Amino acid sequence: MFAFKSLLDMPRGEALAVVVALIAAMGYTIISLEWLPHMSIIAAIVVLILYGLARGLKYNDMQQGMIGALNQGMGAIYLFFFIGLMVSALMMSGAIPTLMYYGFGLISPTYFYFSAFALCSVIGVSIGSSLTTCATVGVAFMGMAAAFQADMAMTAGAIVSGAFFGDKMSPLSDTTGISASIVGIDLFEHIKNMMYTTIPAWLISAALMLWLLPNVAAYDMGSVESFRSQLEATGLVHGYSLIPFALLVVLALMRVNAVVAMLFTVMVAVAVTYLHSTPDLRQLGAWFYGGYKLEGEAFKDIAKLISRGGLESMFFTQTIVILGMSLGG
Repeated sequence: MFAFKSLLDMPRGEALAVVVALIAAMGYTIISLEWLPHMSIIAAIVVLILYGLARGLKYNDMQQGMIGALNQGMGAIYLFFFIGLMVSALMMSGAIPTLMYYGFGLISPTYFYFSAFALCSVIGVSIGSSLTTCATVGVAFMGMAAAFQADMAMTAGAIVSGAFFGDKMSPLSDTTGISASIVGIDLFEHIKNMMYTTIPAWLISAALMLWLLPNVAAYDMGSVESFRSQLEATGLVHGYSLIPFALLVVLALMRVNAVVAMLFTVMVAVAVTYLHSTPDLRQLGAWFYGGYKLEGEAFKDIAKLISRGGLESMFFTQTIVILGMSLGG
């Protein structure tokens, strides 16, 4: 309470100057010096602690403020553990590879721009990463655009739009999880609320790409078939592998708590895994911690898409949440 009253007594001009200086310093270190956000936030926390001590505050009071603020973000920290586990489970069960396989099969040569937009949306939702989608499937579409003599700018716009839509609407996305936890709302409820604006935007974009953009005379679909053949060769593509995804959707519609829904999805995904493979407990433990790994030179084009998940992959985001909430406190 002492710390809170002392801060209220701070002149507004001084408080504003501190805020502006911190934002400017963090922006400079992240953008110009290319620091990781963790280092910039820690530096800001240290500066604020020293500033608080100079203002006569006690360290214990400031620490309690950080701890109190962190309590609000604990939901996100727990959530990310289960996101990491679920991504690994959906990979090893073949749910995500199967969804990708069928998605690539729906690409239309006539509606090339819409195909890029729609497929990047599906892949973005399935893996929860816009940048990974752009760096893998997006690169493949840019290669096809060059071969088809399609407009490169339109293709890039379709790829980025679909990938970022998928990322924002995915329960596997770390940024979506952070947003839901910070405002104190269930993950699936947060996604549902975003649909009121994102779905109309997606439909308008799709309509523009279907009816206003020029058609592309695409005949060589070799890149797409290469992706599909590599996915099929992994042995992960099976119709029944979509059962965990279907369960996740049903539980989300039933408004089951996100962590509980993910827990049941992981359990079903592990059971589905044993229908086409027999990993031992050592292998399962490694996949759940370090993420599912797709090895082999034959799969180099899709390795970035398939080799994902695990608790370890969530540590970067979890520590950002911890430090960010502490800075606010």
